[in-house]
Amino acid sequence: MKSSVGERGQIVIPKQIRDRLRLEKGMILEVETSGDDGAIVLRPIRKRRKDWRDWIGVFAGDKLTQKYLRDKKKEKEKEVKWVK
Repeated sequence: MKSSVGERGQIVIPKQIRDRLRLEKGMILEVETSGDDGAIVLRPIRKRRKDWRDWIGVFAGDKLTQKYLRDKKKEKEKEVKWVK
């Protein structure tokens, strides 16, 4: 993937990478160079979640809960059939 440097030195991180790394607007990134090849390394600085309320919305859109509930429902249906 390619990105260009804008007039004020800003770059756009491609959406595919932002999504994979869960980068959000306003997030702070540590910027450094790596080795002699001129590579730029960006590391997200994640804030520590001190309170349960800080987790609200973190997993939004994640289908794990729905999948878990479907699996549990199927297990329960199998148990009911076995008992009858």
